[in-house]
Amino acid sequence: MDIPDDLKAIVDRLGEAMVQALARDPETRALARKVQAWGFDVALVMEATIALQRRDAEALEAEDGDGEPPLPSLGGDPAQWSEEDKAFLRTFRISM
Repeated sequence: MDIPDDLKAIVDRLGEAMVQALARDPETRALARKVQAWGFDVALVMEATIALQRRDAEALEAEDGDGEPPLPSLGGDPAQWSEEDKAFLRTFRISM
């Protein structure tokens, strides 16, 4: 799939934002301090796979008028969520 450069930049920013969110999380910082109190340095190496899949033409027509597609919402019944969505949430220890 050919991905436009603008979209690649957005995906890169998404990855950076995820790392920053984790770094600012109070629980993450507190746990890192506890590890440091034991005399160890802490380094976080995080790998995230961001998968893109083209939506059908009907979904593309639902753009909100500013040229940007509407943000998706998982919402609804978790039994209806895709396995990819569920796996992504599990990587962050989010249970359904």
